[in-house]
Amino acid sequence: MEALEKKVEKQLIVRMYEPDMTILKETAKQISGMENVKLNLYGQCGEVLVVITVHAIAEAAAVELSEAVAERFEQALGDTVYGRGKGSLAYFAAGELIEHECLLAASDPKTGALLAEEFSHTRRGSSVFDFGDSSYNDPRIMGKIKQEVAKKCAGGANAAQAASVRAEAAAKCSRADVGVSVVPTEQSLFVGVYYRGYVYVRQMEQGKDAGKRAALAALDIVRRLMSHIQVVNARAFKAGGDLDWEHPVDKKPDNPYLVPVIILAVLLIALGAACWYFFTTFSITGGGDTIAASTSQTTSAVVSDSAAANSVPQTDSTVQSVPNSQSAVAASGTDSAAAQAQSTAQSEQAQPDANGEIHPFA
Repeated sequence: MEALEKKVEKQLIVRMYEPDMTILKETAKQISGMENVKLNLYGQCGEVLVVITVHAIAEAAAVELSEAVAERFEQALGDTVYGRGKGSLAYFAAGELIEHECLLAASDPKTGALLAEEFSHTRRGSSVFDFGDSSYNDPRIMGKIKQEVAKKCAGGANAAQAASVRAEAAAKCSRADVGVSVVPTEQSLFVGVYYRGYVYVRQMEQGKDAGKRAALAALDIVRRLMSHIQVVNARAFKAGGDLDWEHPVDKKPDNPYLVPVIILAVLLIALGAACWYFFTTFSITGGGDTIAASTSQTTSAVVSDSAAANSVPQTDSTVQSVPNSQSAVAASGTDSAAAQAQSTAQSEQAQPDANGEIHPFA
């Protein structure tokens, strides 16, 4: 009994960014009623951590129970959950960038400092972010970014337009795949993220930890873009044009299976064409041989039939001659047997002696 009372403790952290707090609280309330399960919630600047602590008799049972509880949170909160464990949002965003072999660049030193603060806590950061070495800290690159911004914002631009242009210029001038820009105003912050011809702009309120909230918002947009998840809380616009804040573009996430499906379809079409070519080519080439072979077979069959027809009478005469010869042999055998019997009978008859007397019993 004492051994059964000793329970194994297991902890699992579920991480999410800006979840629906009503759904989160309702789900936590339902799970907290479970036996041997304890929940602790922590949050800062939009990031929310749910620490799940379970107790069970065995290690396997504890792992299974903690996984089941984590899955309930993930199903309830959807794509706002970005991972499990001790990794931060920057850690998971960097992982997505590494998987897709993409680099991220900042448009200016202030934006770069905000991103560097987040990436500095993970070793993955240096693999996707240059910390300004080849972007905003390089005078030559920074000069190109300023020229692009001045060219597209010559007549003056609002903060949303400026964030869009700077993010695009940061990506193109730094030869990065993703560009990020944060443009502050007195009352708001505009976060711009450029990726593959589109710019995603989000407006945020000023206040405490505004810079950290802006950096996390940019990283969440990057995570969603890399994971092909719908970007929420941000408006999408076509890059390179005038930004109309009231008329964003309905940009749907890219389908990750589209390119493989197209390649597979092309390969199937090529395979079908090759099969059709070989089938038609060999069928036409081998047709004459088939006809010739069938003709020769027909000719040989006709010759065989005619030969058989000619040989039938000879066979009949031969068959008829065989019985006649056998009859003759049988008749000659019968005659010789009769003559022999007659001569034997004659020899057995009594012959007269010299005096003319017959002695049958002599």
